[in-house]
Amino acid sequence: MKSTTNQSALLWLTDLHLDRVSDSTRTQFLASLRKSAAEVVVITGDISVAKSLPKHLLEIGSACSPRSVYFVLGNHDFYGSRFSDVDQTVEVVCKQQKNLCHLGNGETIPLGNNSALIGHRGWGDGRAGWGARSLAHNPDGYGIADFRGLSKRAAFGLMGDLGKTSGKYFRDILPYALKCNEHLWIATHVPPYTDAALYNGKPCDRLRQPFYTNISAGGVIKGIAEKFPDKKLTILCGHTHFGANVKVSDNVTVRVGQTRIGFPEIQEFFSLN
Repeated sequence: MKSTTNQSALLWLTDLHLDRVSDSTRTQFLASLRKSAAEVVVITGDISVAKSLPKHLLEIGSACSPRSVYFVLGNHDFYGSRFSDVDQTVEVVCKQQKNLCHLGNGETIPLGNNSALIGHRGWGDGRAGWGARSLAHNPDGYGIADFRGLSKRAAFGLMGDLGKTSGKYFRDILPYALKCNEHLWIATHVPPYTDAALYNGKPCDRLRQPFYTNISAGGVIKGIAEKFPDKKLTILCGHTHFGANVKVSDNVTVRVGQTRIGFPEIQEFFSLN
């Protein structure tokens, strides 16, 4: 596990996939969260699968308590269920474990030193690369009930709608958040730019880009950021499992987590000073 000594820090986690982790490894991981002195915990999706997501969220919340845990969900968090059912379950869990907060409901979370956090799950919206012409396999088609049985055209239509939803969310919330803060942290699951979406450590090919990139969110974020050149935006995301640190423009940076399934760890600490 990475060092846990920074007392004024944002602790970032992503793509934990705790449903695929041994009991002993999960116990060690949770112990590392308890020992961490970071003040804020942010998770950028793929925590588990639908069946075990409530249990794993509660474990994380308990390990981090009383510190707040802000999270977005990734595509795997819906596997074995549907969007509406998982969202309802997560709402109940957050009421049960008070330090858990599911981002994407209009929040702007103050972090200190004139910075704040916002977030939305986002989605691979099917617009990048070859788009709907891609022949790459997308496991969401059988993993998530909302996609199951859809034609290719309908599946890409749903992907596009999910991407547009995230784009609209950021369009609605970003201007005010940037007016009020010098540094804005954005939590989402799917990288919003193709340059940050890697596969096997290399730039993702155009076949996979439709599932690895959220063009809808990226365009909105970059466009609004251009109107606030003196403000800084840091986007935290995951999904690809290959780390990336990309400067999209003068004031927008994307960080993608480097992760190994079966070995969850603290991704990084960022100073809030």
